[in-house]
Formats: sequence, structure tokens, C-alpha cells
Amino acid sequence: MKLRRNKLVPIALEASPGIESSEATYTQRIEQLEVLRVMALESAELATPLARCVNLPEQLLREYSELRTLSRLGEVFTWANRFQNQCDRVVFVASASNHRIITTFLEACCDPLWNELTRGERGSKPRIYFAGEAFDNDAFQGLLRVLSPQRPSNRDEPYGTGLVVLSRVHAPSSIQVAKDRLVAELQKNSNPTSQDTLGPEPLVYDCLPNIHSDGLDSCDLPSAFLPFSLHGMLPAAILGINIMELLAGAAWTSRLFFSTAAHENPILQWVAWNHTLESRKLALWSRGLGAAAQWLCALSDWKVFHALAEPPCDPSLAICNHLWVEQSRFDSLSLDPTRATDVIWDPGSDRPRSAPSGQSICTGYTEQAKTGFEQTLAHQAHIGGKGLTIRLPDLGELSVGQWMQWMIIAQLLEVALRDGALTQGT
Repeated sequence: MKLRRNKLVPIALEASPGIESSEATYTQRIEQLEVLRVMALESAELATPLARCVNLPEQLLREYSELRTLSRLGEVFTWANRFQNQCDRVVFVASASNHRIITTFLEACCDPLWNELTRGERGSKPRIYFAGEAFDNDAFQGLLRVLSPQRPSNRDEPYGTGLVVLSRVHAPSSIQVAKDRLVAELQKNSNPTSQDTLGPEPLVYDCLPNIHSDGLDSCDLPSAFLPFSLHGMLPAAILGINIMELLAGAAWTSRLFFSTAAHENPILQWVAWNHTLESRKLALWSRGLGAAAQWLCALSDWKVFHALAEPPCDPSLAICNHLWVEQSRFDSLSLDPTRATDVIWDPGSDRPRSAPSGQSICTGYTEQAKTGFEQTLAHQAHIGGKGLTIRLPDLGELSVGQWMQWMIIAQLLEVALRDGALTQGT
């Protein structure tokens, strides 16, 4: 169900008229950011947060090309295959920030109702669940009931349950408590001396982020800045997401940041415009990026709202940025139910296709959304509003990787611009 692309199409940044001349300090901010960019480019010190995050995707890809199974990505693929082959349910025990990253990948790159699909429809990939972000008694007991082999729907289940613990040096105590309790419950249910209905032995893996080749855990970086560490790549690989394309997209953004100077650099333009706004707003035009919006809010102080539910003339959109996705995951549905078509599966791709019923689809859901988006931009320009628009070609891995790395670099530049030094942590 994922729309896979093998050719990288760069995400685009468009500015509303008058942004560059709207403030006298805009050019000055660009020049300050250019100094920071050159400092990062010339610095050999990889201990700074910006250097670590910018270089991580390319570092992982290069390491894999040289070492293969002995690399960090090689370990990711090994464990992802084990979880896919042995488990139909995997629980990620991690912080709320890690959960947001995993959900971002899931909602953007997988079917919207992933856990409701059969194993065959999921491509033999497991359902996923979350635990450990808080001491929530009801949610945790509900999870234990769902996983119990004594549950009628689980009694003949040939696959086991997997447990992936995404821990850090100073992990919240709720993560360790959830891990210990889940391991105890799952092992009890698989104990051959038990008289209860038995389930397969659980598969458990403890994963540290280890974003450096020397195995150093970036304790000084919040988890929100590490979607391309093992904490993000292993869950994505378990879901069958193409993590090589995620990393390739992120690496392309890093190269764009390093290779493009001053006023031609879209990342610097994004930061320069948004740096001094009292309220930074982002209109989201795709439900598939809903979890990504929550991740962005954890990364920085953005106010994100779903523009599909907002009228084009909403006054809150006067000073606002937009995030638009050009191509939906599925073919457009007709707004007219009498013109509905059957959805079929194209054996040549992962993308569902519409079978024509003899009646042309004049207006569909995606066309309606695009009309609202264009009307909003026109109204924003008419009232003298301003903003930047990021256009993603689709919700494929290459696009998502580009955008997430863009937001990470932008936030680290924001901090450096505010604090006056790249060596300051976040």
C-alpha cells in the first residue's frame, strides 16, 4: 500500500510575495545563518548537535555500503527480519517522543488502518503497539489483554509477540517497568509448565540509539532529533518501510544545506522567515502527516492545525506557512457517490487503482482539497498575508526523509541563531 519511488524528487519551498522585503532584518538573518552554515561545513568537530544530525544519514549509508552485515544498518535489517518472521505483534517500549517518530513513519508511509489489515495484506509485517511512555494502568492492562494467548482470537496464533525496548542512558523509569512486566507476562504465557493456553516464546530486543560509529549515545540530544538513529530505523524496518530511501532523502537534505549558499538555500530561508515570528503556524494539508505534526511540535514551538477542516478565509491563516503533498497515496475518490468506482489492486505496484465504471470522475476528494489549498493561498495574498509553502511530491520515504531532516536542521539553526554558537546543545 505504500507508493514507492526510486527517483528522488526534491521538496520545494515557495514564498508568498514580499517576504524578502517584508522586514529589514530578513537579509541580516540570512547572512547570520550563512555564517553558521559555513562554520558547520568547515568544522571537523562532529560532537556538535548540528554536525551529528546533519552527518548521521550519510554516515549510516556509507557504513552499510562498506561493512554490510557488520554495520549498524546491517544489525537493523537482521533484527527486522527476525521480528517479521517470528511475530505478528510487536510492542515498542519507549518514550512518548520515540512513539511520535514511529507513528510519523507509520502514518506517512503505511496504510492508514495498518493494524486492521490481515497479515497477508500487511505483507507479513507485524501489527504494532506502544508502551512505556507513562504509568497508565488502564492502557497497559488493555495491552496485556490484547496480547494474551488466552484471548480467543489468539489461541491458534502461530506467531509470537515481539518486544523492542528503545532505551537511553537516562530513560524514564516507566520504560523499565513496562519492559519488566511485559517480559514477565509473555514468558509466563509461553512457559511449558503452565496449564494455561500457551503462546510462542516472545522475541525481545534492547536497542540503544548509538548514532556514532564509536557507539556513543547522544544523551544531550532530545529523542525528537534522532528519527534517523537506530531508534527510528529499526521500527521503520520492522514495518517494511524502505529505510534506505528514508536515509537517502535525509542525506540529500544535508547535502543541500551544505552545498547551497545564502539566499539560494531554502533551509536558511525557512529559518530566516520564521525565526522572529511571535506565533509560528503551519497549515497541514494531509492527514497522513498528522503524527508528523505532533513530532514537529515536540521538536520546536510550532502551532500546527489541519487546514482541510478550515475555511479558506479563516483569519488565522493570514501569517501562516503551509505543508502540501502533491500526490496522495491512493487514487482520488469521487465526491458523487453515484459515480463511485470499484477499487482494485494493481499487481504491478503497491498502489490501489480505480476501475472505471463508464462514468468519468469530474471532481474527487484530492481535487477538492487542492481547490481549498489554492483558494487559501489566494486569500492569503489578497489580504496581504505572508507565508512559506513546502511542497512534498508524495508521502514516499524519500520525501518524508527530506522533510524531517529539513525540520531538524532548521530547529538546530534556530537554537544556534538564538544562542549565537553552534556548539550549544538543544
